[in-house]
Amino acid sequence: MSRVLMRSAGAWIVAAGLMAAGGSVLLAQAAAPAAPAPAGQAAQQDPADQFVPMKSLPQQDQLPAAPLLVAAYAFVWVALLVYVWTIWRRLMKVEREIRELSSRVSEGAQRP
Repeated sequence: MSRVLMRSAGAWIVAAGLMAAGGSVLLAQAAAPAAPAPAGQAAQQDPADQFVPMKSLPQQDQLPAAPLLVAAYAFVWVALLVYVWTIWRRLMKVEREIRELSSRVSEGAQRP
């Protein structure tokens, strides 16, 4: 029973580490300081006139989607591989126990 708990705890630790790594990518991208807007400029524009194409924004205001997308796909693939690996290990253990039980049953049937 403790083996099962240790394995599931290990899987949770790996998942938490992956989430922390993905979160650090997001925090690093969001931590870039934004340039303050002039006081008079913000008051003069109404919300309908505030659209600015991405190419004309300053570099610190741009948030490219590619690194976030890659981080999300990497997290999903790693989590999926860890899950499949844990399922595979548990399946191997069950198959080994079935072989042991079938050998015990066949030995027990041959004794009388």
